[in-house]
Amino acid sequence: MSTLDPKWGTPGLMHDPQLLAHFVPRPTDVLITTAPKAGTTWMQQILHQLRTQGDVSFESIFDEVPWLEAPRTGVTWQDQLAQYESLPNPRIFKTHCTYAQTPGTEVARLILTVRDPRDCCVSFFHHMNGLNLELLPGAPASMHFDDMQQCVDRFLSFGAWYRNVASWWPHRADPNVLLLRYQDISADLAAAIDRIVAFLGWQLTPEGRACTIEHASFAWMKANSDKFTRQSKGAPSVFKDGAFIRQGKVGGHKAELSREQAAALVARAHADLPPECIEFLELA
Repeated sequence: MSTLDPKWGTPGLMHDPQLLAHFVPRPTDVLITTAPKAGTTWMQQILHQLRTQGDVSFESIFDEVPWLEAPRTGVTWQDQLAQYESLPNPRIFKTHCTYAQTPGTEVARLILTVRDPRDCCVSFFHHMNGLNLELLPGAPASMHFDDMQQCVDRFLSFGAWYRNVASWWPHRADPNVLLLRYQDISADLAAAIDRIVAFLGWQLTPEGRACTIEHASFAWMKANSDKFTRQSKGAPSVFKDGAFIRQGKVGGHKAELSREQAAALVARAHADLPPECIEFLELA
């Protein structure tokens, strides 16, 4: 087998470079390209609702909107790609990859949601500590945080949020890219849905629009959280009760981060991102 380009990354619990290197994109594909905890699952639900005009019969959102680069237990990457090939158009995938690492950036349509890194960090803390690690074969104990400072330190050292935003920002005006702020979706979900539909050129009935607004609401997703915490149909939830769809607030970090922790997260953004991006993110 030929050596893969290093840009596809190294194998990990949630990352198989073979899936990225050999994925065949289609012009009808939609890729959700977010940093972790920046509204990914929310966008998976919004797009699935738009595509189906309100389907709620699914058991796992990951069966409807797969995580592109995440390997599935007991499935070879070749078989997983064959499953992707069997999906009808329009296919929707989620990914946490940077622009350079995302296959199909010149072919597919790309929707990127960005969220305040302070809120992402706090959400990441609760996300990791809410996992049932015993249901994740190979998951290291280090996925648990002893306290918020440990999470902030790892968030900064790993730097996934900063790499993701820095890589996508130069492409925000590309015709096949739609960049949305988490706070704007939160403030007016209906308006965000209208922007997405216009960008994709999908047909949406008034009934489908109403269903999407309802089923993508925080209240509906919280009440049906089991649909978003199973890795596949019939699988158990990998999260403790109430740990995944928790609050979804804008600015919730203010109650959980110290002034020093919040300042460190923002300082890294100022160091890694251009001033116009800082202004867009309201991190000035």
